[in-house]
Amino acid sequence: MGRRNSVNKKQKKWLLPIISSLIPVMLAFIVGSFLIMLSGYKPLEAYSALFSGALSGKIAIMNTLFATTPLILTGLATAIAFKANIYNMGVEGQLYLGAFTAAFLGFTLQGTPPVIHVFICLIGGALSGMLFALIPAILKAFFNVNEMVVTLMLNYAAILFTTYLASFPFKAPGASNATTIDILPSAELPRFFQGSQLNGGFIVAIGVFIMVWFLINKMKLGYEMNSIGRNIEFSEYVGMNIAKKIIVIMSISGIVAGLAGAGEILGTHRRFVSEFSPDYGWTGLTIALLGKHNPVGVLAGALLFGILKNGGSSMELMVGVPRSLIDVIQGLIILFLAVDFLIHHFSLVTKLKERFNRKKVA
Repeated sequence: MGRRNSVNKKQKKWLLPIISSLIPVMLAFIVGSFLIMLSGYKPLEAYSALFSGALSGKIAIMNTLFATTPLILTGLATAIAFKANIYNMGVEGQLYLGAFTAAFLGFTLQGTPPVIHVFICLIGGALSGMLFALIPAILKAFFNVNEMVVTLMLNYAAILFTTYLASFPFKAPGASNATTIDILPSAELPRFFQGSQLNGGFIVAIGVFIMVWFLINKMKLGYEMNSIGRNIEFSEYVGMNIAKKIIVIMSISGIVAGLAGAGEILGTHRRFVSEFSPDYGWTGLTIALLGKHNPVGVLAGALLFGILKNGGSSMELMVGVPRSLIDVIQGLIILFLAVDFLIHHFSLVTKLKERFNRKKVA
């Protein structure tokens, strides 16, 4: 009997987060169905075109994985910090600095052997993201400054700073927009198939996913992150150096964000282009919440958003449903996630029940 109860508890431990993540997605698709019907189209045909466009055929799958790649990294970068209840909202800025550093190393280090050149660019991008993340980490750890506000504001500083660099000192001669010259061929991440932009950045993302999974599930730091996230006062009471852990956790988060930017430059754009990111950092935040800060959940969430991004054009071409509906579905997922977050983290249901019972007694 005790063994059966133990098994049931383990099943609940796995099932509840999965169900909790699926509900916002299902609700978003249901509301999206009504919007499709109101527009005069058939939801089943639209969604069938969406998923077949993203998953039918080798090239379609490769393009979906390509769209998924930066989202895996930005989702993991956010999840690492959120796991310890640290709100790193600056992944977008860390990504930009990592991207510019990788581009700079990519077009300046002439004569470097190809594999070594790529490695140096990736390390440079990761270190840039880490150093930028250290600013809010130190302010949080030693001065108790709210990291959410600092990281949010630093995003604008990073984007504007890199735009300035690409517009003036490092602007490509004759370019009409803010962009640097191309990186050297030795710094490029190879592309896998003709007809698809899927490149070595995907291998980097999967490698980081494996390392983050191992960190969270098998290492002492992962246990400490979980403990700090659940109860920071208790963690400090049992002897954890919270300030040190905040700096380490934010540093790792910044490294992963910097790698996301470096991978995009070395594998996709092959130069730094101002405002190249279509909000990868913010989408990663949504994916981290959807995946419940679990690396496997983040991987699944990134794949879902990759499918939506890649399949949207097929839905528009095959059925006629505007691909802007994909933005609506993503917005609805965020809305329902926000409701779920408020309910669970601020105990809104419990508070409403207590308030209702007080009124009833009165």
